[in-house]
Amino acid sequence: MHVAIAAFTAALLAAPSLAQVSPPVRILGSNGLPLDKCAYNPASGLARLEPPLTNQMMLGMSLDWSYETPIKSRTKTRGYAAAVYNAWLDLVPNTFDGVGFDNSSFNWFGSEAGRVGAMLELTLNPPKDARTFDLKDLTPKMYDDIGKMCQIVNQQYGVPIFLRWAHEMNGDWYGWGNEPRAFIESWKLMTDAVRKHTNMTAMVWAPNIGMTYPFVGGGARESPARGGLDFDVLDSNSDGKINECDNPYMPFWPGDEYVDWVGLSLYYYPRQNCHNNCLTPADAFVSQLTGVNSPDTPPASMCPTDLWIQTHDFYQQFAASKNKPFMLPETGAPWVPTFANRTGAVSEVAIKDAWYKQIFSTETLARFPKLKLAVNFEEIKDLALDKEPATQDWRVTNNSETVKWWNGLINDFKDNLRDPTQLVYHCDGSITFGDKFAQTPATGGNTGGNGGNSGTTSPSKSGGVAMVASMSLGLAVLSVSLLLNL
Repeated sequence: MHVAIAAFTAALLAAPSLAQVSPPVRILGSNGLPLDKCAYNPASGLARLEPPLTNQMMLGMSLDWSYETPIKSRTKTRGYAAAVYNAWLDLVPNTFDGVGFDNSSFNWFGSEAGRVGAMLELTLNPPKDARTFDLKDLTPKMYDDIGKMCQIVNQQYGVPIFLRWAHEMNGDWYGWGNEPRAFIESWKLMTDAVRKHTNMTAMVWAPNIGMTYPFVGGGARESPARGGLDFDVLDSNSDGKINECDNPYMPFWPGDEYVDWVGLSLYYYPRQNCHNNCLTPADAFVSQLTGVNSPDTPPASMCPTDLWIQTHDFYQQFAASKNKPFMLPETGAPWVPTFANRTGAVSEVAIKDAWYKQIFSTETLARFPKLKLAVNFEEIKDLALDKEPATQDWRVTNNSETVKWWNGLINDFKDNLRDPTQLVYHCDGSITFGDKFAQTPATGGNTGGNGGNSGTTSPSKSGGVAMVASMSLGLAVLSVSLLLNL
């Protein structure tokens, strides 16, 4: 089995995709097992896929892949590629001929990220409807197949992966929510499966912002009643009830050794009863991240304020105290087109600029040095505001006015942003700084990272690009099929 895998690996690495910036990265040896030099080195003091950034961060984009790709997104931003692109994938038993996930889409996401030299954030969802399937229904083979696919994408396309498994697990809107014991067991199984195959994939533990925890009305899995499943875990202060005084994050923590990065779904939402395109408050980011001066702070008679802040300060609990790199795997500020003409409404650019200037800030980087990545939710969807129907638009490149502002914002902060052309990826999960374009090898060779010495092939040779890219993709699909059926 290992020899067969190694043979296909060699074929994959020998067939370069001329359209991609990131060259292949050799992970497997001739025996089909990861090379010794690809072992993660914890003595480095850096997590998997953590660049050695100081007073700098990375930008990411969560795309709607039905009409947009990293190449198209880069065109809008005048050739500036984000360092990370997010995509979504489901893992559900008895789907895709028993595999449980769409490995063709997984492969495509990786290849497209590789075309701009970026990393892939993969938000991988367990079954969303707990009435049909639950976390306990996922099999060891399904976890292992995800690990194999991560390795394929890491190796073939030279694309590292931030794997955000079962995100927002502290909410009630997903079938895997409010179930900490099952979540932690599943998380450990996924982490072990991934690390068995590759260190170029980092595990990202990412709950939802907990200022209004416990959440009510999501409909998928409400907080349990007293005596119900996991009530004792969710009642973190052991006062016999689940309420605002409980820790919205810690019950779901799987253990330091099982987490590479920590993340938080953190958006600006107009305050309750705004019913308008309201200007983003100047302290919206910090107050939500830390709980300090949060408008959601409960009365001191219910929860002592200092204790409430202590349990709701995500950054201190999980980034600073545990020395974990921190990302915003999805973030943004929404604008509602149907509210545009309401009295007191501010412009789309004003709302989004006020939010992002709180994140893209040297003061923010100094105060939160573990913040390494922010990924804009580049999508639009129907989502009510305070029960009023609304279509919320988080996109920053959707029209000429916003994209002009966005490009200007990136340019103003460029000295503090690292783009993917400056990041060189290695099979042990480390990232170093260098010129990816200058170092791109003509073939995969035997490199342990995507550095080397060679020129690049002119993209004008479209016939050759199409032929080799097609051959490379065909081999990748064949390799995927072989690996997932062994």
